[in-house]
Amino acid sequence: MLPGISMRLNFTRNLQLGYGFSILILLIVGLFSYATINNLLNSNKAVGHSTLVIQKLEQAISSMKDAETGQRGFLLTGKAIFLGPYKGAYLKTQSLISEVSALTAGNALQEANMAGIRVILTHRMAILEQLVSKKQHQQLVSTADLEEGRSAMDELRHAIDHAEDTERKLLDERRAVLERYTFVAPAAIIVVLILAVVIASLSYISAIRDVKVKDRLQRELEVKEQETAAFNEELTAANEEISTANEELISINGELLEAQQALSRMNGSLEELVAARTKSLAESEEETQALNEELTAINEELAASNEEMLASNEELQRSREEIQKKEQLFRSIAVNIPRSLILVIDREYNLITMEGDLMQKLGYNEDSYAGLHMAELNSPERYAITREYHELMLNGEQIRTELKSTGGHDLQVDFVPLTDERGMVYAGLVIALDISDQKKAEERSAKLAAIVESSDDAIIGKSLDGTITSWNKSAERIFGYPASEMIGQSILKLVPEDRQDEEPQIIARLKNGERMEHFETKRLANGGRVLDVSLTISPIRDKHGKITGVSKIARDISEQKQDELRKNDFIGMVSHELKTPLTSLMALIQVANLKLKNNPDNFLAGAMEKADIQAKRMSSMINGFLNISRLESGKIAINKELFDLDLLIREVVEEYGLTVSTHIIDIDISNHVQVNADREKIGSVISNLISNAVKYSPKRRKIEVKCAPVNGFAQVSIKDEGMGVNAQDLPRIFDRYYRVESNQTRHISGFGIGLYLSAEIVRRHEGQIWAESESGTGSVFHFSLPLA
Repeated sequence: MLPGISMRLNFTRNLQLGYGFSILILLIVGLFSYATINNLLNSNKAVGHSTLVIQKLEQAISSMKDAETGQRGFLLTGKAIFLGPYKGAYLKTQSLISEVSALTAGNALQEANMAGIRVILTHRMAILEQLVSKKQHQQLVSTADLEEGRSAMDELRHAIDHAEDTERKLLDERRAVLERYTFVAPAAIIVVLILAVVIASLSYISAIRDVKVKDRLQRELEVKEQETAAFNEELTAANEEISTANEELISINGELLEAQQALSRMNGSLEELVAARTKSLAESEEETQALNEELTAINEELAASNEEMLASNEELQRSREEIQKKEQLFRSIAVNIPRSLILVIDREYNLITMEGDLMQKLGYNEDSYAGLHMAELNSPERYAITREYHELMLNGEQIRTELKSTGGHDLQVDFVPLTDERGMVYAGLVIALDISDQKKAEERSAKLAAIVESSDDAIIGKSLDGTITSWNKSAERIFGYPASEMIGQSILKLVPEDRQDEEPQIIARLKNGERMEHFETKRLANGGRVLDVSLTISPIRDKHGKITGVSKIARDISEQKQDELRKNDFIGMVSHELKTPLTSLMALIQVANLKLKNNPDNFLAGAMEKADIQAKRMSSMINGFLNISRLESGKIAINKELFDLDLLIREVVEEYGLTVSTHIIDIDISNHVQVNADREKIGSVISNLISNAVKYSPKRRKIEVKCAPVNGFAQVSIKDEGMGVNAQDLPRIFDRYYRVESNQTRHISGFGIGLYLSAEIVRRHEGQIWAESESGTGSVFHFSLPLA
């Protein structure tokens, strides 16, 4: 095969392979990018869906808390103004639960959760209505009624927390999918694009190399052809001359005999003729050489022209590819802008292209509308509305306006003129975005702002550095400062000097995503008044979930605190007054026991022993109430001293060994564990925990008491093998007056005072107290104190 033909085949093959691989890689990148972006959008939508479900669940429980607070305020004061949050709360909460049910349709677990929440919600609202009705009809509201309401509210809170946990797990899974696509997609696309660029570059280099070789061979071939043509012309001229000479020789030979005499003359003449012919041939060769040089120059010019044409063709091809990329980019942008419609029209109002996911929503169902006039594309009424905007756009003016679609959708429409290098408008770009959701969000924001302004609680917004950003009417009423005076000020203006350290701790907890509810503290009002307030503090997040500020709801509980103080004073007074006659009664019972010790009437002796037991129980109960009153009024004193905690535990256990024979008490304690604490009160804590272990454990079961240093604290643990505590009761067992209600505990006496007093004593020693338990397997109560 000739070199030129082989070269052309190689060039064509390399060019086809290079462009083929490049197109294939671009197709793969396009398909992969589409799939990845589609998955990213779906994952992002799923994350937003789960976030909305959690928000609505939190709104539902908040609404019920407001209703409960309003009902509690009405029960305490009898004022109808407190029923404001209560009214409409049930319908609002039902609506929110219905919205969550619609959002979680198809999720069997969440559907079951929503069904349970509806049942609990109906039960809770029935209790609220019953209590309000009793108060309105001046009927007695019993502790059992309040406990039933509290239990129903705890059950509702637990059910909603369970639903939120379920949705958060789903949210974490969706976020993991979203992060995986976000991480993998760009890297894969970059790798494939680099591969495409490398293959295209190799193909381009190979093609250029083949073109250069082809041009060189072509030039060499043309030179050879020119030399061959010149040589052929010389041979032809020589042959013609030889033929002419032969003819002349034949003629001469024929006349030789006759022209013998003229031979010498002819020879001379022939020599002249040969000389002249030789000179002519020499001149002909010079002309031929000049012609060859001229042809060579022409060929070089043609080769240069061919190279320029090849470069022009390559530039034209690149321009076409660039235009195709821009068209694909435009279509990709138009398709991927959510809730959008993008049109391009020429100066004659004819449609060039139309893209966007609003096409079908706005009634454009055909595959292509290109070439149609805008009057043909829309109804006459619609065209009349938008014609003025089109005219202004094509005259070079950029416009943004809001329009209503024929289907009632709110649209934000931008009319943008497209200009060339000279600044002349050659087309117009119309971008329509569906802002119906934004309009609804603005309406909801306006309603929320109205609710904030009409709330009876102070609602304050602040930045993470403590600067106040919002201040509602109730904040003005409660604290006495107008909004103009407080916005931009530090929140520390409302914090007493002895509580300045609260704000950094609150901010630290909120930055971790925590929400603080019913945090009771004190704040300063205008004029230096100190208010008792209950704070509910929540983080404010932006659309990306980043915490940008703090929302604080403050409720003035000064009157409530005064009522509690008066109640505690009353309890303390009554308990103190009862101690004197009870002490006398116990003394009389003891004397009677001594006198009846040898009495043959066994009934009187047994009755007096039982009376002595009941009197001791009453004394213990009165002491408990008196301690609570002293504790909450700040009159209980903590007298610290240095002592060995292990020795105190041994003393308490030995005392119990003298009086308790129904249980086995084992101790496992380290020696010389020293603490700086109130020995008498820590002893009462240990005694109370052992007493509870005995009280709530079956007879002949073992009770283990341990003490050891742990991370700079002395940790005491009392373990029993009793009935245990349910998971829903465990977080509240240290609350005041709280008792676990079950068939097993009904026969056990108590008012929920002991654990509350123990917890307060430990906390006032800067220690911690907690419990671990499962129903039916026993409990372990722990408390820790700082080592000396």
